[in-house]
Amino acid sequence: MFFAGGLGANPHPAQALEEFTPRDQLLATLEAILRVQNNHGNRDNKLRARMKWLVDTMGVEELRERIFKERKFLIASATYPAGVPRVVDERGDAPAGVGTEVPADLGSPVEFRALDPFQKWNLANVVRGRANGTVSAYTWCRLGDITTAQFRGLAQVQRDFGVEVRITNRQNFVLRALTEEQLPSLFARLSQLGMAESGAELARDVVACPGADTCNLAVTQSRGLADDIGNALEDAGLSEVGGVRINISGCTNSCGQHHISDIGFFGLERRAHGRPAPGYQMLLGGRVANMEIQFGEKASKLPAKRASEAVVRVVGKFAAERDAGETFSQWLDRAGGAKQVGTLVADLDNFPDPDEHPEFYIDFDETGPYEAAVGDSECAT
Repeated sequence: MFFAGGLGANPHPAQALEEFTPRDQLLATLEAILRVQNNHGNRDNKLRARMKWLVDTMGVEELRERIFKERKFLIASATYPAGVPRVVDERGDAPAGVGTEVPADLGSPVEFRALDPFQKWNLANVVRGRANGTVSAYTWCRLGDITTAQFRGLAQVQRDFGVEVRITNRQNFVLRALTEEQLPSLFARLSQLGMAESGAELARDVVACPGADTCNLAVTQSRGLADDIGNALEDAGLSEVGGVRINISGCTNSCGQHHISDIGFFGLERRAHGRPAPGYQMLLGGRVANMEIQFGEKASKLPAKRASEAVVRVVGKFAAERDAGETFSQWLDRAGGAKQVGTLVADLDNFPDPDEHPEFYIDFDETGPYEAAVGDSECAT
């Protein structure tokens, strides 16, 4: 079990609580952690009301000891969650055999050209569990958007097919507990809803926070950049490359989880030729896997309107050079790390004359000159 991790402007890696937590102690341990945060967390400053800050103020060893002490005496509490929940005893909790992480796709871009639409969707969006034969299917929501009509249609699909519907951390839906026989009719229903695009959770599936559209802390239009990157990858023939995740935040606070993405961006204000302009910091190599965490390292700053070209260059180099089964992080390490790969895009970090190219001084989906207007927000990072 890991605890006290967090992203935000000051990311903290989660800490291992103990070598092994027994199943019948899991819920009691969770309650003990919550009690320690409730008793010792910062109540005066919402920006510090996170357990990750207790690691800084208290130290991880002291924090562990308080959690163990709380768990030891929790047995006397009226809320003590003893044992394994009945539903787990009844249904079990063995893994299906396939995780939800993006696979490495055996070292080359996924090719769908010779397949019909159903075959493309079946190959890219359907996940089959090796251990117990489960069948699940992703529905792609571009930029994480879904209309009311699509929501109602998806609810009817859930009722008609008798499946579970869950949301992924890449802003898509996944339908679980399917059968092989249901897949053709499910594809037809999702096609009618406009949710059967093949390649959900591949390179084209860029994740972004709401950005300056609705957030008072954001300084850039992150959703506009996400859309631009998706289109650029489509035009370059790289949208169906697997094993690479792209995440964008409109500020440093990591609501888009840019710190733990293969390719991450966070928005910042740039100045060129005496004018403010939208820009991004590009990070490379973030990951959470194999009992470890690695936050992305800075590669290069970029004008907002050139970030898509930078992604095309990096993803193209990754697709061309990767070995069979190699992940993006493994390739990045072999290629020299974030700073070395960042030299591939360093020439893009320049702003042209505003009179010749005024578009560099206007953010995506905006009509007027860029201005970094930051206000109060409900966000607590």
